[in-house]
Amino acid sequence: MMKRLLTILLLLLPLAGLQAQPAIRAQQGGRVKVLVDNDLCGDGDGLFHLMHQLLCASSDVRGIVGAHVGARSQAWGQTRNEAGARNNAEISVSRALEIIDIVGKTGQIEVRPGAPGPMSDPATPVESEGARLIIEEAHKASPERPLYLLFGGPLTDIASAWLMDPSISRNVILLWIGGQEYDFGHPFPPEHLQGANLVEYNLRLDVNAARVVFNDSDLTLWQIPRDVYRQCMYSMAELDDKIAPLGEIGDYLCSKLGGFARMADTYVLGDSPLCLISTLTTTFEPGAAGSFYKVTKAPHITEAGLYDFSAPNRDIIVYRSVDTRLLFGDMESRFRLHAAKAEP
Repeated sequence: MMKRLLTILLLLLPLAGLQAQPAIRAQQGGRVKVLVDNDLCGDGDGLFHLMHQLLCASSDVRGIVGAHVGARSQAWGQTRNEAGARNNAEISVSRALEIIDIVGKTGQIEVRPGAPGPMSDPATPVESEGARLIIEEAHKASPERPLYLLFGGPLTDIASAWLMDPSISRNVILLWIGGQEYDFGHPFPPEHLQGANLVEYNLRLDVNAARVVFNDSDLTLWQIPRDVYRQCMYSMAELDDKIAPLGEIGDYLCSKLGGFARMADTYVLGDSPLCLISTLTTTFEPGAAGSFYKVTKAPHITEAGLYDFSAPNRDIIVYRSVDTRLLFGDMESRFRLHAAKAEP
Protein backbone atom coordinates (compact mmCIF):
# COMPACT_ATOMS: atom_id res chain seq x y z
CA MET A 1 0.00 0.00 0.00
CA MET A 2 2.76 2.42 0.95
CA LYS A 3 4.54 1.70 -2.32
CA ARG A 4 1.36 2.47 -4.31
CA LEU A 5 0.82 5.75 -2.45
CA LEU A 6 4.41 6.75 -3.12
CA THR A 7 3.96 5.99 -6.82
CA ILE A 8 0.81 8.16 -6.98
CA LEU A 9 2.57 11.03 -5.23
CA LEU A 10 5.46 10.86 -7.66
CA LEU A 11 3.06 10.99 -10.59
CA LEU A 12 1.23 14.01 -9.17
CA LEU A 13 4.34 15.91 -8.19
CA PRO A 14 5.04 17.41 -11.64
CA LEU A 15 1.46 18.73 -11.76
CA ALA A 16 1.97 20.74 -8.61
CA GLY A 17 4.24 23.15 -10.45
CA LEU A 18 1.76 23.86 -13.25
CA GLN A 19 -0.16 27.10 -13.10
CA ALA A 20 -3.91 26.58 -13.02
CA GLN A 21 -5.38 27.86 -16.28
CA PRO A 22 -8.81 29.46 -16.54
CA ALA A 23 -11.23 27.70 -18.84
CA ILE A 24 -11.11 29.18 -22.32
CA ARG A 25 -14.66 29.86 -23.35
CA ALA A 26 -14.90 28.72 -26.96
CA GLN A 27 -17.87 28.25 -29.21
CA GLN A 28 -19.32 24.75 -29.16
CA GLY A 29 -20.42 24.42 -32.74
CA GLY A 30 -21.90 27.13 -34.94
CA ARG A 31 -20.24 30.36 -36.00
CA VAL A 32 -18.06 32.47 -33.74
CA LYS A 33 -19.51 35.86 -32.81
CA VAL A 34 -16.95 38.61 -33.36
CA LEU A 35 -16.91 42.39 -33.42
CA VAL A 36 -13.95 44.14 -35.05
CA ASP A 37 -12.62 47.46 -33.72
CA ASN A 38 -9.61 48.79 -35.58
CA ASP A 39 -7.83 51.90 -36.82
CA LEU A 40 -8.39 51.04 -40.47
CA CYS A 41 -7.21 54.52 -41.40
CA GLY A 42 -3.78 53.65 -39.99
CA ASP A 43 -1.30 51.03 -41.18
CA GLY A 44 -2.55 48.58 -43.80
CA ASP A 45 -2.40 45.45 -41.63
CA GLY A 46 -5.90 46.08 -40.29
CA LEU A 47 -7.29 45.98 -43.84
CA PHE A 48 -5.73 42.56 -44.45
CA HIS A 49 -7.21 41.28 -41.18
CA LEU A 50 -10.71 42.58 -41.87
CA MET A 51 -10.76 41.17 -45.41
CA HIS A 52 -9.65 37.77 -44.05
CA GLN A 53 -12.12 37.84 -41.13
CA LEU A 54 -15.07 38.59 -43.39
CA LEU A 55 -14.22 35.68 -45.68
CA CYS A 56 -14.05 33.07 -42.90
CA ALA A 57 -17.07 30.79 -43.06
CA SER A 58 -17.23 30.25 -39.29
CA SER A 59 -16.96 33.96 -38.45
CA ASP A 60 -20.20 35.77 -37.58
CA VAL A 61 -19.13 39.41 -37.75
CA ARG A 62 -21.66 41.24 -35.58
CA GLY A 63 -20.28 44.69 -36.30
CA ILE A 64 -17.26 46.81 -37.19
CA VAL A 65 -16.16 49.89 -35.27
CA GLY A 66 -13.86 52.37 -36.95
CA ALA A 67 -11.17 53.46 -34.48
CA HIS A 68 -9.02 56.56 -34.30
CA VAL A 69 -5.24 56.80 -34.65
CA GLY A 70 -4.58 59.06 -31.70
CA ALA A 71 -4.29 62.80 -31.90
CA ARG A 72 -2.91 62.88 -35.45
CA SER A 73 -4.83 65.33 -37.64
CA GLN A 74 -4.52 63.16 -40.77
CA ALA A 75 -4.83 59.47 -41.32
CA TRP A 76 -2.16 57.49 -43.12
CA GLY A 77 -2.93 57.10 -46.83
CA GLN A 78 -5.77 59.63 -46.70
CA THR A 79 -7.45 60.17 -50.07
CA ARG A 80 -8.85 63.39 -51.46
CA ASN A 81 -12.42 62.16 -50.83
CA GLU A 82 -11.57 61.47 -47.17
CA ALA A 83 -10.00 64.88 -46.52
CA GLY A 84 -13.33 66.33 -45.39
CA ALA A 85 -13.88 63.75 -42.64
CA ARG A 86 -14.24 65.30 -39.19
CA ASN A 87 -12.00 62.67 -37.61
CA ASN A 88 -10.02 59.66 -38.68
CA ALA A 89 -12.48 57.24 -37.05
CA GLU A 90 -14.83 58.21 -39.86
CA ILE A 91 -12.12 57.36 -42.38
CA SER A 92 -11.83 53.95 -40.70
CA VAL A 93 -15.56 53.52 -41.29
CA SER A 94 -15.19 54.37 -44.98
CA ARG A 95 -12.39 51.81 -45.35
CA ALA A 96 -14.52 49.15 -43.64
CA LEU A 97 -17.39 49.86 -46.05
CA GLU A 98 -15.03 49.52 -49.02
CA ILE A 99 -13.88 46.09 -47.84
CA ILE A 100 -17.43 44.95 -47.10
CA ASP A 101 -18.35 45.88 -50.68
CA ILE A 102 -15.35 44.00 -52.13
CA VAL A 103 -16.31 40.75 -50.35
CA GLY A 104 -19.94 41.09 -51.43
CA LYS A 105 -21.55 41.81 -48.06
CA THR A 106 -22.83 45.34 -48.63
CA GLY A 107 -25.62 46.25 -46.20
CA GLN A 108 -25.20 43.06 -44.15
CA ILE A 109 -22.92 44.32 -41.36
CA GLU A 110 -23.36 47.24 -38.97
CA VAL A 111 -20.46 49.72 -39.20
CA ARG A 112 -20.14 52.62 -36.79
CA PRO A 113 -17.47 55.18 -35.89
CA GLY A 114 -15.75 54.89 -32.56
CA ALA A 115 -14.25 57.66 -30.46
CA PRO A 116 -12.68 60.51 -32.44
CA GLY A 117 -9.66 60.53 -30.14
CA PRO A 118 -8.20 59.18 -26.90
CA MET A 119 -9.71 59.42 -23.42
CA SER A 120 -8.94 62.55 -21.42
CA ASP A 121 -8.60 60.55 -18.18
CA PRO A 122 -9.24 56.98 -16.95
CA ALA A 123 -12.62 57.86 -15.43
CA THR A 124 -14.39 59.55 -18.33
CA PRO A 125 -15.64 57.46 -21.26
CA VAL A 126 -15.68 58.82 -24.80
CA GLU A 127 -19.24 58.08 -25.82
CA SER A 128 -19.63 57.10 -29.46
CA GLU A 129 -21.79 55.06 -31.80
CA GLY A 130 -19.08 52.41 -31.74
CA ALA A 131 -19.03 52.10 -27.95
CA ARG A 132 -22.82 51.76 -27.93
CA LEU A 133 -22.62 49.04 -30.61
CA ILE A 134 -20.20 47.09 -28.41
CA ILE A 135 -22.67 47.30 -25.52
CA GLU A 136 -25.62 46.29 -27.71
CA GLU A 137 -23.86 43.24 -29.13
CA ALA A 138 -22.43 42.22 -25.75
CA HIS A 139 -25.94 42.00 -24.34
CA LYS A 140 -26.96 39.70 -27.22
CA ALA A 141 -24.13 37.31 -26.27
CA SER A 142 -23.74 35.06 -23.22
CA PRO A 143 -20.98 33.44 -21.17
CA GLU A 144 -21.65 30.23 -23.11
CA ARG A 145 -21.57 31.97 -26.50
CA PRO A 146 -19.40 35.03 -25.88
CA LEU A 147 -18.74 37.91 -28.21
CA TYR A 148 -15.08 38.09 -29.23
CA LEU A 149 -13.98 41.73 -29.38
CA LEU A 150 -11.14 41.90 -31.91
CA PHE A 151 -9.14 45.06 -31.22
CA GLY A 152 -6.23 45.92 -33.50
CA GLY A 153 -5.67 49.51 -32.38
CA PRO A 154 -6.31 51.66 -29.30
CA LEU A 155 -8.50 50.39 -26.47
CA THR A 156 -10.59 53.57 -26.34
CA ASP A 157 -13.90 52.07 -27.41
CA ILE A 158 -13.90 49.03 -25.11
CA ALA A 159 -12.66 51.07 -22.15
CA SER A 160 -15.45 53.57 -22.78
CA ALA A 161 -18.06 50.84 -23.27
CA TRP A 162 -17.02 49.16 -20.01
CA LEU A 163 -17.19 52.45 -18.09
CA MET A 164 -20.64 53.05 -19.55
CA ASP A 165 -21.83 49.50 -18.72
CA PRO A 166 -19.49 47.24 -16.69
CA SER A 167 -21.97 44.33 -16.93
CA ILE A 168 -20.76 43.57 -20.47
CA SER A 169 -17.69 41.81 -19.00
CA ARG A 170 -19.52 38.53 -18.43
CA ASN A 171 -20.38 38.13 -22.12
CA VAL A 172 -17.21 39.20 -23.95
CA ILE A 173 -13.62 38.11 -24.53
CA LEU A 174 -11.27 40.91 -25.52
CA LEU A 175 -8.46 40.03 -27.93
CA TRP A 176 -6.01 42.89 -28.24
CA ILE A 177 -3.06 43.43 -30.51
CA GLY A 178 -0.90 45.68 -28.39
CA GLY A 179 1.35 46.23 -25.44
CA GLN A 180 5.08 45.80 -25.10
CA GLU A 181 7.06 42.66 -24.37
CA TYR A 182 6.92 40.64 -21.14
CA ASP A 183 9.99 39.23 -19.42
CA PHE A 184 9.02 35.72 -20.59
CA GLY A 185 8.74 36.84 -24.23
CA HIS A 186 11.25 37.89 -26.84
CA PRO A 187 13.26 40.97 -25.84
CA PHE A 188 12.91 44.10 -27.92
CA PRO A 189 15.56 43.84 -30.65
CA PRO A 190 18.80 45.22 -29.19
CA GLU A 191 19.64 47.12 -32.36
CA HIS A 192 16.58 49.28 -31.77
CA LEU A 193 16.93 49.91 -28.04
CA GLN A 194 18.73 53.20 -28.60
CA GLY A 195 15.93 55.75 -28.67
CA ALA A 196 13.26 53.05 -29.09
CA ASN A 197 9.72 53.50 -27.83
CA LEU A 198 9.45 51.28 -24.77
CA VAL A 199 5.68 51.82 -24.83
CA GLU A 200 4.13 49.89 -27.72
CA TYR A 201 2.30 51.85 -30.44
CA ASN A 202 -1.33 50.74 -29.84
CA LEU A 203 -0.96 51.23 -26.09
CA ARG A 204 0.58 54.65 -26.71
CA LEU A 205 -2.43 55.70 -28.81
CA ASP A 206 -4.52 55.83 -25.61
CA VAL A 207 -2.70 55.12 -22.35
CA ASN A 208 -5.76 56.10 -20.29
CA ALA A 209 -7.89 53.48 -22.05
CA ALA A 210 -5.24 50.83 -21.39
CA ARG A 211 -5.25 51.81 -17.73
CA VAL A 212 -9.01 51.27 -17.58
CA VAL A 213 -8.81 47.83 -19.22
CA PHE A 214 -5.80 46.53 -17.28
CA ASN A 215 -6.09 48.34 -13.93
CA ASP A 216 -9.81 48.78 -13.33
CA SER A 217 -11.90 46.41 -15.44
CA ASP A 218 -12.72 42.74 -14.96
CA LEU A 219 -12.69 42.05 -18.71
CA THR A 220 -11.41 38.67 -19.90
CA LEU A 221 -8.28 39.69 -21.81
CA TRP A 222 -6.21 37.77 -24.36
CA GLN A 223 -3.22 39.90 -25.31
CA ILE A 224 -0.96 39.59 -28.36
CA PRO A 225 2.01 41.82 -27.45
CA ARG A 226 4.51 43.47 -29.77
CA ASP A 227 7.08 40.68 -29.88
CA VAL A 228 4.38 38.22 -30.94
CA TYR A 229 2.51 40.26 -33.54
CA ARG A 230 5.88 41.15 -35.08
CA GLN A 231 6.22 37.45 -35.94
CA CYS A 232 3.63 38.03 -38.68
CA MET A 233 6.10 39.31 -41.25
CA TYR A 234 5.03 39.17 -44.89
CA SER A 235 7.46 39.92 -47.69
CA MET A 236 6.82 42.34 -50.53
CA ALA A 237 7.75 39.56 -52.93
CA GLU A 238 4.96 37.42 -51.44
CA LEU A 239 2.59 40.37 -51.73
CA ASP A 240 3.39 40.88 -55.42
CA ASP A 241 3.38 37.15 -56.17
CA LYS A 242 0.40 35.91 -54.14
CA ILE A 243 -1.88 38.88 -53.42
CA ALA A 244 -1.47 41.42 -56.22
CA PRO A 245 -2.88 39.14 -58.99
CA LEU A 246 -6.11 38.48 -57.08
CA GLY A 247 -8.43 40.92 -58.81
CA GLU A 248 -10.21 43.53 -56.73
CA ILE A 249 -8.84 42.18 -53.43
CA GLY A 250 -5.27 42.34 -54.71
CA ASP A 251 -5.69 45.79 -56.23
CA TYR A 252 -7.19 47.21 -53.07
CA LEU A 253 -4.79 45.75 -50.52
CA CYS A 254 -1.65 46.42 -52.57
CA SER A 255 -2.72 50.01 -53.19
CA LYS A 256 -2.86 50.54 -49.41
CA LEU A 257 0.72 49.33 -48.94
CA GLY A 258 2.40 51.98 -51.03
CA GLY A 259 4.73 54.73 -49.89
CA PHE A 260 7.00 53.98 -46.98
CA ALA A 261 5.86 50.34 -46.77
CA ARG A 262 7.61 49.74 -50.09
CA MET A 263 10.91 51.00 -48.72
CA ALA A 264 11.61 47.59 -47.15
CA ASP A 265 11.39 43.97 -48.26
CA THR A 266 8.91 43.03 -45.52
CA TYR A 267 5.79 44.32 -43.80
CA VAL A 268 4.31 43.16 -40.50
CA LEU A 269 0.67 42.09 -40.87
CA GLY A 270 0.39 42.44 -37.13
CA ASP A 271 -3.40 42.52 -36.81
CA SER A 272 -3.91 39.16 -38.55
CA PRO A 273 -3.57 37.01 -35.37
CA LEU A 274 -7.03 38.28 -34.38
CA CYS A 275 -8.55 36.03 -37.05
CA LEU A 276 -6.24 33.13 -36.21
CA ILE A 277 -6.98 33.03 -32.49
CA SER A 278 -10.71 33.78 -32.63
CA THR A 279 -11.75 31.83 -35.69
CA LEU A 280 -9.16 29.40 -37.11
CA THR A 281 -9.58 26.96 -34.27
CA THR A 282 -9.75 23.20 -33.86
CA THR A 283 -13.13 21.56 -34.42
CA PHE A 284 -13.21 19.54 -31.20
CA GLU A 285 -12.18 21.21 -27.93
CA PRO A 286 -11.94 24.49 -29.85
CA GLY A 287 -8.79 26.52 -29.50
CA ALA A 288 -5.94 28.06 -31.49
CA ALA A 289 -3.98 24.84 -31.07
CA GLY A 290 -0.91 25.90 -33.07
CA SER A 291 -0.43 29.12 -31.10
CA PHE A 292 0.94 29.19 -27.57
CA TYR A 293 0.13 31.41 -24.61
CA LYS A 294 0.93 31.92 -20.96
CA VAL A 295 -1.55 32.64 -18.19
CA THR A 296 -0.02 35.42 -16.14
CA LYS A 297 -0.94 38.21 -13.76
CA ALA A 298 -1.90 41.35 -15.61
CA PRO A 299 0.41 44.29 -15.10
CA HIS A 300 -0.91 47.62 -13.97
CA ILE A 301 -0.37 50.31 -16.59
CA THR A 302 1.36 53.44 -15.31
CA GLU A 303 0.62 57.00 -16.41
CA ALA A 304 3.65 56.69 -18.69
CA GLY A 305 2.24 53.52 -20.29
CA LEU A 306 4.74 51.13 -18.70
CA TYR A 307 4.04 47.81 -16.94
CA ASP A 308 3.97 47.70 -13.14
CA PHE A 309 3.76 44.25 -11.50
CA SER A 310 4.12 45.45 -7.90
CA ALA A 311 0.38 45.26 -7.05
CA PRO A 312 -1.95 42.23 -7.33
CA ASN A 313 -4.05 41.95 -10.47
CA ARG A 314 -6.24 39.41 -12.27
CA ASP A 315 -5.09 36.62 -14.60
CA ILE A 316 -4.90 37.30 -18.32
CA ILE A 317 -3.74 35.27 -21.30
CA VAL A 318 -0.63 36.54 -23.09
CA TYR A 319 0.30 34.87 -26.37
CA ARG A 320 3.92 33.83 -26.82
CA SER A 321 3.76 32.62 -30.44
CA VAL A 322 1.29 32.41 -33.32
CA ASP A 323 0.85 29.82 -36.06
CA THR A 324 1.89 31.90 -39.07
CA ARG A 325 1.79 28.89 -41.42
CA LEU A 326 -1.94 28.39 -40.87
CA LEU A 327 -2.61 32.11 -40.68
CA PHE A 328 -1.07 33.14 -43.99
CA GLY A 329 -1.88 29.90 -45.80
CA ASP A 330 -5.57 30.32 -44.96
CA MET A 331 -5.54 34.04 -45.79
CA GLU A 332 -3.97 33.50 -49.22
CA SER A 333 -6.32 30.63 -50.06
CA ARG A 334 -9.46 32.53 -49.05
CA PHE A 335 -8.38 35.57 -51.06
CA ARG A 336 -7.59 33.40 -54.09
CA LEU A 337 -10.86 31.44 -53.89
CA HIS A 338 -12.90 34.62 -53.58
CA ALA A 339 -11.09 36.18 -56.54
CA ALA A 340 -11.78 33.06 -58.62
CA LYS A 341 -15.51 33.28 -57.85
CA ALA A 342 -15.55 36.95 -58.86
CA GLU A 343 -14.04 36.26 -62.29
CA PRO A 344 -16.52 36.72 -65.17
